[in-house]
Amino acid sequence: MVACNSNEENSESKIASFKAEIVDSLVIDRLSVLELFDYQSSTGELLFFDTQTGEHLIINEEAEVLSSFNPLVEGPSYMGNSYGWSFYGKDELAAYGHAYFYRYSKSGEILGRYEPPIEAGGGIILDFKPQRIKAFETERGTEVLAMILDLSNRNRKTQQFQDSIDDVFRMNFETGEATTVMHKTPDNVYRTAGEYMDWGYPTFTLLSGSTFAFTHQSDNYLYIFDAEKNEYLNKIAIPTEFLPEYKAVEFGSKDDPELLKINSHVFSVGNKILLLSLGKIPNAVMKELQQLPRWWYSPEFEAATRKYMTTDFLLFDQKQFLGKVDWDINLNEPMPKGTENDFLWLKRTYKDERDYQTFLKVKIVEE
Repeated sequence: MVACNSNEENSESKIASFKAEIVDSLVIDRLSVLELFDYQSSTGELLFFDTQTGEHLIINEEAEVLSSFNPLVEGPSYMGNSYGWSFYGKDELAAYGHAYFYRYSKSGEILGRYEPPIEAGGGIILDFKPQRIKAFETERGTEVLAMILDLSNRNRKTQQFQDSIDDVFRMNFETGEATTVMHKTPDNVYRTAGEYMDWGYPTFTLLSGSTFAFTHQSDNYLYIFDAEKNEYLNKIAIPTEFLPEYKAVEFGSKDDPELLKINSHVFSVGNKILLLSLGKIPNAVMKELQQLPRWWYSPEFEAATRKYMTTDFLLFDQKQFLGKVDWDINLNEPMPKGTENDFLWLKRTYKDERDYQTFLKVKIVEE
């Protein structure tokens, strides 16, 4: 690891206003719900998951289905449920299964099965489903970055745990090598605060080559990182008005911390980074809502969501904060999917049932 530079301040002349603009859309004739797993910039192919049937489909930007297979059904393609998928090299896919990692052909044939680098002690679905696997290119060929949470030690409320935990692994399936990357630096807030805020797992996105951007839920910085060299390239201060907000607890406390605003996701937009700062419903309010029958459908929950779950989209390049993005496109889960091109994919959701699925191509443009 090398020392990284910190852009603590940005000149006012460099701050601009941006907006999200829909420039195209992809309409897929399918009634069942599709979730976008990954996009391959070099081929223009998209990997989808059908949440009703379990099918995995590769579709091009002309809405043509290039291949389809189902790894949730017993048979030659079977893997079971997963924590994520990524295009891998030119003609393959990589999958993060509950027990193993896999390589698939694009037609759905299993090409390899690999032991994880650690015994994780179980698995867990993370809030807001951050990306947990992404293939990238190195001088040694295609490798993957994967977030593997070690649940064998569940006592995260200690300084020793926060100082030593490594959740992200760079893996080479061909050689069997695995290395921890994205280590928290000594001045990271999780190591200096002296109290417990949250688990501290990252949200990351591939920019190009082996360069990633990442941050953590309660972090003060956005980091630019070279996964092949395992070194920081830059760290960029998040503007004060958009910093995470939390109520931490003492290490060893039986109380739970409260996260009021988090760095929820980072998305790549070509060589730029979009950071989503997301407000959360306070614990006390959430506790009251959960007393209601079918609270998740209640008007009270909808009102609390509008009031507390605010969204701020912040645009960075690899050197500095560029400005806030005016985002008036309806944002639903699943989150946008960043790409190595100059756009994101975002699913358009409808209140009524339709026999097609729409995915929007969104660009960030200066106002």
